[in-house]
Amino acid sequence: MNVQDGLVRRAAWGLAHRVDPVLGPAAARRVARVVGAAEGLSAAGVHRVALRVSPRVAAENPGLVKIPARWAATVLVRRQGLRWELDLRDNLQAVFYYSGQYEPAVRRFLLSELRRGDVVMDVGANIGVPALTAARRLKELGGGRVIAFEPAADSVAKLGAGAARNGVQLEVVPTALGERRELASLRADSRYDAADAGVRSLYGDGDVVQEVPVVRLDDWAREHDLDRLDVVKLDIEGAEIAALTGGSRTFKRLQPRAVLVEDKRPELSARLHAVLDELGYRPTGEVADHNAVFRPATA
Repeated sequence: MNVQDGLVRRAAWGLAHRVDPVLGPAAARRVARVVGAAEGLSAAGVHRVALRVSPRVAAENPGLVKIPARWAATVLVRRQGLRWELDLRDNLQAVFYYSGQYEPAVRRFLLSELRRGDVVMDVGANIGVPALTAARRLKELGGGRVIAFEPAADSVAKLGAGAARNGVQLEVVPTALGERRELASLRADSRYDAADAGVRSLYGDGDVVQEVPVVRLDDWAREHDLDRLDVVKLDIEGAEIAALTGGSRTFKRLQPRAVLVEDKRPELSARLHAVLDELGYRPTGEVADHNAVFRPATA
C-alpha cells in the first residue's frame, strides 16, 4: 500500500529538512521529534514514522517525507515513563525516539495483563521496551520478576544500564533460546545498517555480529529451578518455533496464562500455530503489533 503525506504532514516534516542545512542535523532531529510525537499519537502514525525511518523501504512510498540517516545520533530521552539511551542508527530505537512509541499495543497489553507477583519472560528482549515496561509495572503493583533473554552483547549492556537507570529489577540472560544447546552465529540483516540491532537473527544474511550461546528453555528452567511463569513474549526474528520446541516441557508444566508471539511471516504462521496447539495453546484472535496472543486451551 502506497502511504502518502497530505499537505499538512508534508509541510510539518519538511520544516525539519529546511532546518537541517541552516542549523544542522541536531536541530533538524529535534524538530522531527516534535512532529513525530504528534504523528505517533495513533497506531497508523507510528507505522508512518517507521516507514520514514526504514532504509529498506526508502525507495518505496515516494509521497512520504523520509527521515535521513544523517540525523542519527545517540540520545538520552524519556519515553513511556522511562529513561532511555537510544542509538538512532537502529530502526526500533529511531521509531521510538521520533514517534514516542514502539509497539504501543504490546505496552497496553502488559499494563492491563500483569498482576502482582507475576513472572514475565521476554525472549529477544533487544533494548528492553517490553521488559522494562513490565518491570516498572510489576514494581508499581508490589513485586514480580522479569527475565530477559538477549544474546547480543551490546543489547545486553543496554538492558542492564536501562534497569539501573530506571531503578527496576531485571534478570538479563545473555543467551538465545532454541531447540538444542549450541554456539551459533548472530547475523545482521543485509538490508539494514550493521548497527540495527532489532533485525539481527540466527538466520540473517548479513555479516556475523558475534557468536552466541543457544540453550533450550527446558534445560535453563531446570537448571535455574523455574517454578512459575505467567506471561511470555517471543520476538526473535523467525526463531520462535525453535524456542517453543525447546521449551515444550516448561510450557506444559508451568502453563503461562498469556503467550505473545510475533506472527507476521506467512511462510511460518501455520507451523507456529501448530506448535502452540501441541503445547495446549489457542489463539485468542487478539493481535498486538504483529504479536498474536495465545492462552491455554483449558483457561
